[in-house]
Amino acid sequence: MANHKKNSEFSNSFIEIDIKSSGRQPLSHQVYEKLKEVIVKGDLAPGTRLTETEVAKRINVSATPVREAFRRLATEGFIKIEPWKGVRVQDLAEREVIETYQCREALEGYACRLAATNMDAEGIKRLRSLLARSKNIKSANEVVEINLALHNVILEYARNEKLTGMLGLFRNMVMHHRHVTAYIDERRKQTCKEHEDIVNALEQKDAAQAEKEMRLHVQNAYHYYISCKDNC
Repeated sequence: MANHKKNSEFSNSFIEIDIKSSGRQPLSHQVYEKLKEVIVKGDLAPGTRLTETEVAKRINVSATPVREAFRRLATEGFIKIEPWKGVRVQDLAEREVIETYQCREALEGYACRLAATNMDAEGIKRLRSLLARSKNIKSANEVVEINLALHNVILEYARNEKLTGMLGLFRNMVMHHRHVTAYIDERRKQTCKEHEDIVNALEQKDAAQAEKEMRLHVQNAYHYYISCKDNC
């Protein structure tokens, strides 16, 4: 992973973002993907200020797709839109990171406990299918997508709408972290093993073990992110 640059202005960052015309994807989606990539890789460091005008000029597009990309990036926690101040690459304070992962651990662990009591053969089949796919992918984006899909199946079987809503908030706050660790091969492999342990417990309908495995999974995600942030 690239080292964080010390530049706090996008205009001072030597970032090449090549947007090519494509009939397959909307321009706003291409801008979103490229900006997300340079943020996750650390080419745009936390705190870097972004403006629609500067980004549009740099990648030779109009302001509209940039604005739409900004909205999506903000929703996923990559940037923060500050009224009257502009847009900056997001970085949670250390205390916020700790508190967010503590909440995730408790909520996802309990969701897994609930899911174990409701799990059926169809749910296990879906989870096993996602596990199989996760072992054969290379793209960091696909890693994140499959990870989310697996967690969403578990949350579906928890059958608790309030819990789903609360978890949605905390998941968005750490979406950046998931993309960061998705670039680490070692973490990808360990995540697959952790997911397999979770699914095994769910298949056995062992609620206590399922919750334990999910809590461990979230704890490890936190520790890998902190390690990567300090050393990458």
